[in-house]
Amino acid sequence: MSSVTSAGQRWAAPAEPVHTVPVGADDPVRQDSAQLRFWDPLAEVFGAVYVGTSPDLPGERRACVSISVAGRVIEIVEPLGEGTFSGATVDFDPTGRVTVDHPAVQVELVDTPLFAAAAYAPNPLVSAPGRPGGRGQQACAVEGVVRLDGDVIAAVGHGVRDRSWGFRSARASEVESVALCAVDSSRLVSATKYRAPDGAQWVEGFVIDAHGTTAVTGITVVRDVAAQFRRAHLVSADDVVHTVTMRSRVGGFWVPTGPAETRGPARGVYDDFLLLGDGDRCSGGLVEQATVHRIA
Repeated sequence: MSSVTSAGQRWAAPAEPVHTVPVGADDPVRQDSAQLRFWDPLAEVFGAVYVGTSPDLPGERRACVSISVAGRVIEIVEPLGEGTFSGATVDFDPTGRVTVDHPAVQVELVDTPLFAAAAYAPNPLVSAPGRPGGRGQQACAVEGVVRLDGDVIAAVGHGVRDRSWGFRSARASEVESVALCAVDSSRLVSATKYRAPDGAQWVEGFVIDAHGTTAVTGITVVRDVAAQFRRAHLVSADDVVHTVTMRSRVGGFWVPTGPAETRGPARGVYDDFLLLGDGDRCSGGLVEQATVHRIA
């Protein structure tokens, strides 16, 4: 399933519908999820929409929406049924449309792919070995309206769509990570580093533009005195080093994707929306840091 834009670019893996695969009693946990993160600095609008479903974990079937408009923040968390990305007020269409019709906020967004999709290899730290699955990511232009407190705000910006499906490793919730994503009208830079409790690491990512796709093979992150992102050094497969620096902080959200209540280790995820610089280039984007809190 795909949608064709006027520029001829197509949605690839991000347009995959929910996968219906039988799950046996001895199988690992299986999840399907989709996500849109978007930003329009001029309109002071940014947000994240996450939907996830699972055939064997009812507690993992939810839609999460976080929207910030000129400092006003709205968060919605609602349950989803099995095998769907649509809930009572949130509808995530994998082919490029997100709508929210909630008493607190109404959102209509159309996202249009900008470049080729990034197709990721199975991540051995979070994917169950030998089981089918996949992950795709694609930069997009985002346009629409947000209605909040009687105001109608037009948003025209950029974003990134993620889509993943498959069986999870039993230790996936114990893995920490840091992810960087920067998008402008001519390029996507995306990289993630994962670390398991035993010290094993995995790096994945791409630099994608109209000329092609280059894998990211290394990432080093520099943080400030409060452990917030300051800059990252990304090494791509063509031996180019990209130094991506935080120019200004727009805002952020804690991502409500864990269980409703946890005793013992709990994985906290924060999306930090930023203006990012790479030489003379300035892009919108975000840094997502996932940390496991082990003290109970």
